[in-house]
Amino acid sequence: MKKNTFLLFVCFTVSILGQDKLTSNVNQFYDGVNWVNNNRSTYIYDASNNLTEEAYFSWNSMNASWDLNARETYTYNSQNKIITDTYESLDSSGNPEDGLRTNYTYNSNNQIIESIDQEKINNVWVNEHRNTFTYTNNKITGLLSEEWNGSSWVLVTEGSQRDASSRVVINYGSNNLVSEYTYEEWNGSSWDLDGRDTYTYNSNNKAIQNISQDWNGTSYVNNYKAEYTYDGNGNLILEEDFDFENGTFTNSYEESYTFDTSKLMSTIINPFKDKTGFAALTGEDEQFVNKITGSSTGTNDRTIYYYNGATASVEDFTALNFKAYPNPTNGVFTINTANFEVERIDLFNILGKKVFSTNQKQVDITSLSQGFYLLKVQTKEGKVASKRIIKN
Repeated sequence: MKKNTFLLFVCFTVSILGQDKLTSNVNQFYDGVNWVNNNRSTYIYDASNNLTEEAYFSWNSMNASWDLNARETYTYNSQNKIITDTYESLDSSGNPEDGLRTNYTYNSNNQIIESIDQEKINNVWVNEHRNTFTYTNNKITGLLSEEWNGSSWVLVTEGSQRDASSRVVINYGSNNLVSEYTYEEWNGSSWDLDGRDTYTYNSNNKAIQNISQDWNGTSYVNNYKAEYTYDGNGNLILEEDFDFENGTFTNSYEESYTFDTSKLMSTIINPFKDKTGFAALTGEDEQFVNKITGSSTGTNDRTIYYYNGATASVEDFTALNFKAYPNPTNGVFTINTANFEVERIDLFNILGKKVFSTNQKQVDITSLSQGFYLLKVQTKEGKVASKRIIKN
Protein backbone atom coordinates (compact mmCIF):
# COMPACT_ATOMS: atom_id res chain seq x y z
CA MET A 1 0.00 0.00 0.00
CA LYS A 2 2.80 2.37 0.90
CA LYS A 3 4.64 1.56 -2.35
CA ASN A 4 1.55 2.17 -4.47
CA THR A 5 0.93 5.48 -2.74
CA PHE A 6 4.51 6.56 -3.46
CA LEU A 7 4.23 5.65 -7.14
CA LEU A 8 0.96 7.53 -7.42
CA PHE A 9 2.61 10.58 -5.86
CA VAL A 10 5.57 10.40 -8.27
CA CYS A 11 3.33 10.11 -11.33
CA PHE A 12 1.14 12.96 -10.15
CA THR A 13 4.17 15.16 -9.47
CA VAL A 14 5.62 14.54 -12.94
CA SER A 15 2.34 15.39 -14.62
CA ILE A 16 2.14 18.67 -12.72
CA LEU A 17 5.77 19.77 -12.98
CA GLY A 18 6.63 18.34 -16.39
CA GLN A 19 5.97 20.26 -19.57
CA ASP A 20 4.41 18.52 -22.54
CA LYS A 21 6.88 17.95 -25.35
CA LEU A 22 6.21 17.03 -28.99
CA THR A 23 8.71 14.21 -29.55
CA SER A 24 7.75 12.58 -32.86
CA ASN A 25 5.28 12.29 -35.68
CA VAL A 26 4.41 9.35 -37.93
CA ASN A 27 3.06 9.60 -41.45
CA GLN A 28 0.89 6.73 -42.69
CA PHE A 29 -1.23 5.91 -45.72
CA TYR A 30 -4.35 3.80 -46.05
CA ASP A 31 -4.04 0.83 -48.41
CA GLY A 32 -7.76 0.08 -48.40
CA VAL A 33 -7.56 -2.22 -45.39
CA ASN A 34 -4.93 -0.92 -42.96
CA TRP A 35 -3.08 2.25 -42.10
CA VAL A 36 0.48 1.64 -43.30
CA ASN A 37 3.58 3.21 -41.75
CA ASN A 38 5.48 5.44 -44.14
CA ASN A 39 7.76 8.11 -42.67
CA ARG A 40 8.64 9.24 -39.16
CA SER A 41 10.36 12.25 -37.60
CA THR A 42 11.73 12.51 -34.07
CA TYR A 43 12.66 15.68 -32.18
CA ILE A 44 15.30 16.46 -29.55
CA TYR A 45 15.49 19.73 -27.61
CA ASP A 46 18.06 21.52 -25.45
CA ALA A 47 17.62 22.91 -21.94
CA SER A 48 16.17 26.12 -23.42
CA ASN A 49 13.55 24.09 -25.31
CA ASN A 50 15.18 24.81 -28.67
CA LEU A 51 14.96 22.07 -31.28
CA THR A 52 18.49 20.66 -31.66
CA GLU A 53 17.88 17.58 -33.80
CA GLU A 54 15.25 16.28 -36.18
CA ALA A 55 15.80 12.74 -37.44
CA TYR A 56 14.02 11.36 -40.51
CA PHE A 57 13.08 7.68 -40.82
CA SER A 58 11.35 5.45 -43.36
CA TRP A 59 9.54 2.23 -42.54
CA ASN A 60 11.41 -0.99 -43.34
CA SER A 61 8.74 -3.60 -44.03
CA MET A 62 11.27 -6.45 -44.19
CA ASN A 63 12.55 -5.84 -40.67
CA ALA A 64 9.39 -4.21 -39.30
CA SER A 65 11.47 -1.29 -38.04
CA TRP A 66 12.35 2.31 -38.81
CA ASP A 67 15.45 3.05 -40.92
CA LEU A 68 17.25 6.32 -40.25
CA ASN A 69 17.66 8.18 -43.57
CA ALA A 70 18.72 11.71 -42.65
CA ARG A 71 19.38 14.01 -39.74
CA GLU A 72 19.03 17.77 -39.34
CA THR A 73 20.78 19.49 -36.44
CA TYR A 74 20.56 23.05 -35.14
CA THR A 75 22.69 25.28 -32.93
CA TYR A 76 21.70 28.56 -31.29
CA ASN A 77 23.25 31.69 -29.85
CA SER A 78 22.77 32.94 -26.29
CA GLN A 79 19.53 34.66 -27.38
CA ASN A 80 18.12 31.35 -28.66
CA LYS A 81 18.43 32.41 -32.29
CA ILE A 82 19.46 29.72 -34.73
CA ILE A 83 23.04 30.05 -36.01
CA THR A 84 23.49 26.77 -37.92
CA ASP A 85 21.10 24.39 -39.66
CA THR A 86 22.88 21.26 -40.89
CA TYR A 87 21.19 18.58 -42.98
CA GLU A 88 22.93 15.28 -43.77
CA SER A 89 21.54 12.27 -45.62
CA LEU A 90 22.76 8.96 -44.23
CA ASP A 91 23.65 5.61 -45.76
CA SER A 92 22.42 2.26 -44.44
CA SER A 93 25.18 2.27 -41.81
CA GLY A 94 24.25 5.72 -40.55
CA ASN A 95 27.22 7.48 -42.16
CA PRO A 96 26.71 10.86 -43.89
CA GLU A 97 26.50 10.66 -47.69
CA ASP A 98 26.21 14.38 -48.37
CA GLY A 99 25.49 17.50 -46.43
CA LEU A 100 23.93 20.94 -46.67
CA ARG A 101 24.39 23.68 -44.10
CA THR A 102 23.07 27.19 -43.55
CA ASN A 103 24.86 29.63 -41.23
CA TYR A 104 22.97 32.63 -39.82
CA THR A 105 24.32 35.97 -38.60
CA TYR A 106 22.44 38.60 -36.56
CA ASN A 107 22.89 42.28 -35.74
CA SER A 108 23.00 43.85 -32.28
CA ASN A 109 19.19 43.81 -32.19
CA ASN A 110 19.26 40.04 -32.76
CA GLN A 111 17.79 40.49 -36.25
CA ILE A 112 18.97 38.21 -39.03
CA ILE A 113 21.27 40.02 -41.46
CA GLU A 114 22.90 37.16 -43.35
CA SER A 115 22.49 33.50 -44.22
CA ILE A 116 25.13 31.47 -46.05
CA ASP A 117 24.36 28.14 -47.73
CA GLN A 118 27.16 25.60 -47.92
CA GLU A 119 27.66 22.16 -49.43
CA LYS A 120 29.85 19.46 -47.89
CA ILE A 121 32.44 18.38 -50.47
CA ASN A 122 35.18 15.89 -49.53
CA ASN A 123 34.32 16.51 -45.89
CA VAL A 124 34.85 20.27 -46.26
CA TRP A 125 32.06 22.86 -46.12
CA VAL A 126 32.16 24.97 -49.29
CA ASN A 127 30.29 28.26 -49.78
CA GLU A 128 27.50 28.23 -52.36
CA HIS A 129 25.03 31.08 -51.84
CA ARG A 130 24.56 34.06 -49.57
CA ASN A 131 21.43 35.99 -48.62
CA THR A 132 21.79 39.41 -47.02
CA PHE A 133 18.88 41.22 -45.40
CA THR A 134 18.16 44.93 -45.17
CA TYR A 135 15.89 46.69 -42.67
CA THR A 136 13.76 49.81 -42.55
CA ASN A 137 12.35 50.81 -39.17
CA ASN A 138 13.33 47.39 -37.78
CA LYS A 139 11.44 45.52 -40.51
CA ILE A 140 13.03 43.29 -43.13
CA THR A 141 12.46 45.12 -46.40
CA GLY A 142 14.94 43.44 -48.72
CA LEU A 143 16.82 40.23 -49.43
CA LEU A 144 19.79 39.97 -51.80
CA SER A 145 21.07 36.61 -53.09
CA GLU A 146 24.67 36.28 -54.30
CA GLU A 147 26.90 33.44 -55.47
CA TRP A 148 30.38 32.38 -54.33
CA ASN A 149 33.00 32.48 -57.10
CA GLY A 150 35.74 30.83 -55.07
CA SER A 151 37.08 33.97 -53.46
CA SER A 152 34.21 36.44 -53.00
CA TRP A 153 30.45 36.93 -53.20
CA VAL A 154 29.30 38.25 -56.58
CA LEU A 155 26.18 39.05 -58.57
CA VAL A 156 25.82 36.79 -61.61
CA THR A 157 23.70 36.86 -64.73
CA GLU A 158 21.85 33.90 -66.15
CA GLY A 159 24.04 31.36 -67.94
CA SER A 160 23.83 27.85 -69.35
CA GLN A 161 24.67 26.29 -65.97
CA ARG A 162 23.45 28.97 -63.59
CA ASP A 163 20.62 31.35 -62.86
CA ALA A 164 20.81 35.06 -62.30
CA SER A 165 21.29 36.47 -58.82
CA SER A 166 18.03 37.53 -57.26
CA ARG A 167 16.62 40.25 -55.06
CA VAL A 168 13.42 40.36 -53.02
CA VAL A 169 11.66 43.59 -52.05
CA ILE A 170 9.28 43.22 -49.09
CA ASN A 171 6.29 45.50 -48.52
CA TYR A 172 3.99 45.59 -45.50
CA GLY A 173 0.34 46.38 -44.92
CA SER A 174 -1.28 48.41 -42.16
CA ASN A 175 -1.32 45.28 -39.95
CA ASN A 176 2.52 45.23 -40.04
CA LEU A 177 2.48 41.90 -41.86
CA VAL A 178 3.85 41.30 -45.36
CA SER A 179 1.50 42.39 -48.11
CA GLU A 180 3.83 41.65 -51.02
CA TYR A 181 7.12 40.02 -51.95
CA THR A 182 8.49 41.33 -55.26
CA TYR A 183 11.14 39.17 -56.97
CA GLU A 184 13.81 40.55 -59.28
CA GLU A 185 16.74 39.12 -61.29
CA TRP A 186 20.12 40.67 -62.07
CA ASN A 187 20.76 41.34 -65.79
CA GLY A 188 24.36 42.52 -65.43
CA SER A 189 23.66 46.19 -64.83
CA SER A 190 20.21 46.46 -63.24
CA TRP A 191 17.34 44.48 -61.77
CA ASP A 192 14.52 43.03 -63.90
CA LEU A 193 11.11 42.12 -62.51
CA ASP A 194 10.57 38.36 -62.19
CA GLY A 195 7.39 37.89 -60.13
CA ARG A 196 5.55 38.62 -56.92
CA ASP A 197 3.60 37.07 -54.04
CA THR A 198 0.69 38.98 -52.50
CA TYR A 199 -1.02 38.20 -49.18
CA THR A 200 -4.44 39.00 -47.78
CA TYR A 201 -5.48 38.60 -44.14
CA ASN A 202 -8.66 38.28 -42.10
CA SER A 203 -9.68 40.58 -39.25
CA ASN A 204 -7.56 38.51 -36.84
CA ASN A 205 -4.43 39.08 -38.95
CA LYS A 206 -4.38 35.50 -40.18
CA ALA A 207 -3.20 35.01 -43.76
CA ILE A 208 -6.13 33.68 -45.79
CA GLN A 209 -4.69 33.88 -49.29
CA ASN A 210 -1.34 34.01 -51.08
CA ILE A 211 -1.28 34.59 -54.84
CA SER A 212 1.96 34.01 -56.75
CA GLN A 213 2.39 35.71 -60.11
CA ASP A 214 5.09 35.81 -62.79
CA TRP A 215 6.17 38.91 -64.71
CA ASN A 216 5.84 38.39 -68.49
CA GLY A 217 7.58 41.61 -69.49
CA THR A 218 4.51 43.83 -69.46
CA SER A 219 2.26 42.60 -66.65
CA TYR A 220 1.85 40.06 -63.86
CA VAL A 221 0.21 36.74 -64.75
CA ASN A 222 -1.17 34.20 -62.28
CA ASN A 223 0.91 31.14 -61.46
CA TYR A 224 -0.17 29.69 -58.12
CA LYS A 225 -2.51 30.35 -55.20
CA ALA A 226 -2.76 29.13 -51.60
CA GLU A 227 -5.80 29.58 -49.37
CA TYR A 228 -5.99 29.09 -45.59
CA THR A 229 -8.97 28.32 -43.34
CA TYR A 230 -9.02 28.65 -39.53
CA ASP A 231 -11.23 27.51 -36.68
CA GLY A 232 -12.69 29.78 -34.01
CA ASN A 233 -9.50 29.56 -31.94
CA GLY A 234 -7.30 30.69 -34.81
CA ASN A 235 -5.87 27.25 -35.65
CA LEU A 236 -5.06 26.55 -39.28
CA ILE A 237 -7.42 23.69 -40.16
CA LEU A 238 -7.10 23.64 -43.95
CA GLU A 239 -4.49 24.71 -46.50
CA GLU A 240 -5.38 24.45 -50.19
CA ASP A 241 -2.97 24.97 -53.09
CA PHE A 242 -4.06 25.82 -56.62
CA ASP A 243 -2.16 25.93 -59.92
CA PHE A 244 -3.24 28.40 -62.58
CA GLU A 245 -4.03 26.41 -65.72
CA ASN A 246 -6.04 27.32 -68.81
CA GLY A 247 -7.20 30.58 -67.30
CA THR A 248 -8.43 29.20 -63.97
CA PHE A 249 -7.10 28.08 -60.59
CA THR A 250 -7.21 24.28 -60.19
CA ASN A 251 -6.82 22.58 -56.82
CA SER A 252 -3.52 20.67 -56.71
CA TYR A 253 -2.95 19.94 -53.03
CA GLU A 254 -4.61 20.29 -49.66
CA GLU A 255 -3.72 19.52 -46.06
CA SER A 256 -6.03 19.58 -43.06
CA TYR A 257 -5.12 19.70 -39.36
CA THR A 258 -6.73 18.55 -36.10
CA PHE A 259 -6.16 19.89 -32.59
CA ASP A 260 -6.73 19.28 -28.91
CA THR A 261 -8.35 22.60 -28.06
CA SER A 262 -8.00 22.02 -24.31
CA LYS A 263 -4.26 22.80 -24.51
CA LEU A 264 -2.28 25.71 -25.92
CA MET A 265 0.67 25.04 -28.19
CA SER A 266 2.55 27.86 -26.46
CA THR A 267 2.68 25.72 -23.29
CA ILE A 268 4.17 22.75 -25.18
CA ILE A 269 7.80 22.26 -26.21
CA ASN A 270 7.54 21.90 -29.98
CA PRO A 271 9.60 22.12 -33.20
CA PHE A 272 7.47 24.82 -34.85
CA LYS A 273 9.34 27.73 -33.29
CA ASP A 274 10.12 30.54 -35.74
CA LYS A 275 13.89 30.05 -35.81
CA THR A 276 14.80 32.98 -38.08
CA GLY A 277 11.88 35.41 -37.99
CA PHE A 278 10.65 34.60 -41.51
CA ALA A 279 7.43 32.93 -40.40
CA ALA A 280 6.42 35.94 -38.33
CA LEU A 281 6.45 38.17 -41.42
CA THR A 282 3.19 36.61 -42.64
CA GLY A 283 1.89 35.34 -39.30
CA GLU A 284 2.81 31.71 -40.00
CA ASP A 285 4.38 31.44 -36.55
CA GLU A 286 0.89 31.53 -35.01
CA GLN A 287 -0.94 29.01 -37.19
CA PHE A 288 -1.07 26.37 -34.45
CA VAL A 289 -2.72 27.95 -31.41
CA ASN A 290 -3.80 24.70 -29.76
CA LYS A 291 -2.04 21.35 -29.41
CA ILE A 292 -1.78 19.76 -32.85
CA THR A 293 -2.81 16.10 -32.92
CA GLY A 294 -2.79 15.24 -36.60
CA SER A 295 -2.82 16.28 -40.23
CA SER A 296 -3.93 14.76 -43.50
CA THR A 297 -3.42 15.39 -47.20
CA GLY A 298 -6.46 13.32 -48.14
CA THR A 299 -8.54 10.35 -47.08
CA ASN A 300 -5.61 8.00 -47.72
CA ASP A 301 -2.89 9.91 -45.85
CA ARG A 302 -2.44 11.01 -42.25
CA THR A 303 0.24 12.24 -39.86
CA ILE A 304 -0.10 11.63 -36.12
CA TYR A 305 1.81 13.71 -33.56
CA TYR A 306 3.17 12.07 -30.40
CA TYR A 307 4.07 13.75 -27.13
CA ASN A 308 6.29 12.96 -24.15
CA GLY A 309 8.05 10.01 -25.74
CA ALA A 310 4.92 8.13 -26.80
CA THR A 311 5.40 6.05 -29.95
CA ALA A 312 3.22 4.64 -32.66
CA SER A 313 2.25 1.01 -32.67
CA VAL A 314 3.67 -1.05 -35.50
CA GLU A 315 0.71 -1.16 -37.85
CA ASP A 316 2.47 -2.11 -41.10
CA PHE A 317 4.41 -2.31 -43.64
CA THR A 318 5.60 -0.28 -46.66
CA ALA A 319 7.79 2.82 -46.80
CA LEU A 320 7.29 5.64 -49.27
CA ASN A 321 10.91 5.90 -50.40
CA PHE A 322 12.37 7.96 -53.20
CA LYS A 323 15.73 9.33 -54.24
CA ALA A 324 16.57 12.55 -56.05
CA TYR A 325 19.90 12.52 -57.87
CA PRO A 326 22.22 14.15 -58.46
CA ASN A 327 21.78 16.30 -55.36
CA PRO A 328 23.19 18.95 -55.48
CA THR A 329 22.16 19.44 -59.11
CA ASN A 330 23.17 21.84 -61.86
CA GLY A 331 19.60 21.89 -63.10
CA VAL A 332 18.43 18.42 -64.15
CA PHE A 333 17.83 15.62 -61.66
CA THR A 334 15.90 12.36 -61.56
CA ILE A 335 13.30 11.10 -59.11
CA ASN A 336 13.73 7.38 -58.46
CA THR A 337 10.71 5.69 -56.88
CA ALA A 338 10.69 1.99 -56.17
CA ASN A 339 7.21 1.43 -54.78
CA PHE A 340 4.82 4.13 -55.96
CA GLU A 341 3.71 6.18 -58.96
CA VAL A 342 4.29 9.92 -58.99
CA GLU A 343 1.27 12.17 -59.39
CA ARG A 344 3.08 15.51 -59.08
CA ILE A 345 6.35 17.05 -57.97
CA ASP A 346 6.59 20.53 -56.40
CA LEU A 347 9.55 22.66 -55.35
CA PHE A 348 9.36 25.46 -52.78
CA ASN A 349 11.97 28.16 -52.11
CA ILE A 350 13.20 29.34 -48.70
CA LEU A 351 10.25 31.73 -48.41
CA GLY A 352 7.78 28.88 -48.90
CA LYS A 353 6.82 29.97 -52.41
CA LYS A 354 6.06 27.16 -54.84
CA VAL A 355 8.38 27.82 -57.76
CA PHE A 356 8.10 24.67 -59.87
CA SER A 357 5.67 21.82 -60.58
CA THR A 358 5.79 18.79 -62.84
CA ASN A 359 4.61 15.19 -63.10
CA GLN A 360 7.78 13.94 -64.78
CA LYS A 361 10.43 11.96 -62.91
CA GLN A 362 13.21 13.73 -64.79
CA VAL A 363 13.06 17.26 -63.44
CA ASP A 364 14.63 20.26 -65.15
CA ILE A 365 14.97 23.29 -62.86
CA THR A 366 17.62 25.04 -64.95
CA SER A 367 15.43 28.14 -64.94
CA LEU A 368 15.43 28.38 -61.13
CA SER A 369 17.92 30.41 -59.12
CA GLN A 370 20.72 28.71 -57.24
CA GLY A 371 19.96 27.81 -53.64
CA PHE A 372 18.11 25.43 -51.34
CA TYR A 373 14.65 24.08 -52.16
CA LEU A 374 12.10 21.79 -50.53
CA LEU A 375 11.12 19.00 -52.92
CA LYS A 376 7.68 17.45 -52.36
CA VAL A 377 6.55 14.32 -54.19
CA GLN A 378 2.87 13.34 -54.18
CA THR A 379 1.63 9.89 -55.20
CA LYS A 380 -1.54 9.00 -57.07
CA GLU A 381 -2.97 7.84 -53.73
CA GLY A 382 -2.42 11.27 -52.19
CA LYS A 383 0.63 10.38 -50.07
CA VAL A 384 3.38 13.00 -49.77
CA ALA A 385 7.10 12.72 -49.07
CA SER A 386 9.74 15.43 -49.15
CA LYS A 387 13.48 16.06 -49.31
CA ARG A 388 15.76 19.07 -49.41
CA ILE A 389 17.61 19.69 -52.66
CA ILE A 390 20.26 22.21 -53.65
CA LYS A 391 20.52 23.88 -57.06
CA ASN A 392 24.06 24.90 -58.05
